[in-house]
This record gives sequence, structure tokens and C-alpha cells, in this order.
Amino acid sequence: MKIFNTHSGKKEDFIPINPEHIKIYACGPTVYNYAHIGNARMAVVFDTLVRVLRDAYPKVTYVSNITDIDDKIIDAANELKVPIEEITNKYTNIYNEDMSKLLVMAPDIQPKATEYIPEMIALIDDLIDKNHAYEKEGHVLFHVPSYENYGSLSKRNREEQIAGSRVEIAPFKKDPADFVLWKPSNDKQPGWDSPWGYGRPGWHTECSAMSEKTLGLPFDIHGGGRDLTFPHHENEIAQSCCSSADINNPNSYVLKLCVAPQSLKTTFNFPEEDKYISVRTTVLPLRKRNVPS
Repeated sequence: MKIFNTHSGKKEDFIPINPEHIKIYACGPTVYNYAHIGNARMAVVFDTLVRVLRDAYPKVTYVSNITDIDDKIIDAANELKVPIEEITNKYTNIYNEDMSKLLVMAPDIQPKATEYIPEMIALIDDLIDKNHAYEKEGHVLFHVPSYENYGSLSKRNREEQIAGSRVEIAPFKKDPADFVLWKPSNDKQPGWDSPWGYGRPGWHTECSAMSEKTLGLPFDIHGGGRDLTFPHHENEIAQSCCSSADINNPNSYVLKLCVAPQSLKTTFNFPEEDKYISVRTTVLPLRKRNVPS
């Protein structure tokens, strides 16, 4: 079987790290609203891949997370004047129900970001000790110039990295491309005690910590939506390679990184003519996404 590797930009033979146990991680939804078509596309594509791999290998562990701490969630809870847990529990349940209607099997493990705060703090602390991150004004930031392979996944030059990083060019940054690993919380925002004060993790920190804890390093395939290639997956590689993995080898974090493709044909290539995938779908009732007034 061949699979498209976003890092190399081409289809490659899939040669597992351990043929007896395939490990896959895919970035799941941020649960502040109803799932959109992009969330569903990722779930269907990687469900299909997992089914194919389970037909070929004796054991496959598929992990897909729930992001249940994020500024979008905080904003939604403030808008509706309800506890954050009410928002995250509601939309996690709805997401899983919707994916079930699409005949998507539940992942083997569905970690929630808030359940892995100690692992995130340990990851950040390690990056600081290794001079890849620094604390400033209650924030901890990853120092992008400390990782010379940054940009190898997205193929973006420095100007494009800064323009597309989705992060604020704050005065306390050593470099404009530096991104947040930990941010301070006020008394009206959720947070946890840390060596850098009361706060919460940055989005990119979450998946690096959860994937390592649930699967170990390296694992075989990391997936997600196409829009996550930069900055999210680029930042994950930087964090993990500079901490627990080999700084000079992105494959020490994950063997192959692939995003949800334009079509299934561009990703899966079957050597046997009698091997095929049948993807059945059902039409879901239209859900109106909540738009803050």
C-alpha cells in the first residue's frame, strides 16, 4: 500500500515501524460548536485508512483527540453565560453522534486536552531546559530559530511563516515567528497552576503531549485536516523533535504525516485489483452553527 506523505510531498510505500502494531494519531475537533464538513471529512478519511490497515495488520491503535480548552471555547461559554464544561460536553457528544451517523467508527482512544495538563507542563519544562523555549510575562513561547528544520513540512519561507502563523506579533517575543506554549489566565478564564503561573496550554502543545502519552514515540501516521499543515502540524514536529524525539530527524516523532486529501484516490493506492474501499455515507440533518451576536 502507498500513502501520501505530506512531509515528502509524494506517495510512499507504507512500511510500519512495527508490523505487529500500527499506531495512528489524527487531530480531532475543537468542541465549541457543531461539527462542520471539514471535521467530518477528516473523520471519514482516516476511518477509511484505519479500516484498510486493520485488514492488513494484526493490531491498529487509532487515537483522535478532543480539544476541550481553547479561546474559541472560552468565548462561546462567555457569550452564552454557561460553564465551559457545558459547552465542551454538549458538542463532544454531538460530534460523536454525527460521526456515528456517517458510519465512522469511534477511535480506540479519544483523549481530551484537559486530561493531559501535567504532560503538557512537563513537555514545556523540558523545552525550556533545552533552550528551545522561554518564559516572558507569564507566557512560555517556543523559539522558532532554535529549530533549524522549521518549515520543512509546510515548505513556507520565513516571511510566509510569520504571515500565516495565526499568532500575535507581541512585543515580548524574541522572534516574530515564536509561538505560544503556555499563556496566562485571569480569574474568569480556566487555568491550571504551573511553574510559570496560573494559565492554560497553547493549542499546539496539546497534540504533542497527547500523541506521545497515548502512543509513544515514534508512531506510524499523524493525520488531520489540510488546514492544519501550518502552523499546527509544523509546530507539533518542532516541539516534539526538540523535546522527546531526535531534533535532526522528523521521523523520530512520526513516520509519515498525511492530511485529509482532495480525494481518496490521491492517498490510497492498492496493489491488488480485488482490494477496494466502499465508503457509505448518510445525509445528516442540517445543523445551524451558533454565531455569536
